[in-house]
Amino acid sequence: MVDLGVDVSPEIFVEAVRQHNPLVLGMSALLTHTAPVIGEVIVRLRKAGLREKVKVLIGGAPITSAFAQSVGADYAAKDALDGVGKCLEWLGGIE
Repeated sequence: MVDLGVDVSPEIFVEAVRQHNPLVLGMSALLTHTAPVIGEVIVRLRKAGLREKVKVLIGGAPITSAFAQSVGADYAAKDALDGVGKCLEWLGGIE
């Protein structure tokens, strides 16, 4: 796991995906006005040819399944436990 911190630009997300080659990228928006940045990150991942290489899981108070679908995310987690469960499902579980 790589924690990029808070108030992270789309460029930093793209560079981190390029550098670390993760299976899952998780992003959280805690305020309504920060949610659109998630869509921008996904657009930039596509432009960089990286979107198909990583699952995108999003969460946070303003995030809904409809929003996730509209920006091209793979899943909108209801909470951290739900997000971990989805990651385990994607990765085939961990023994």
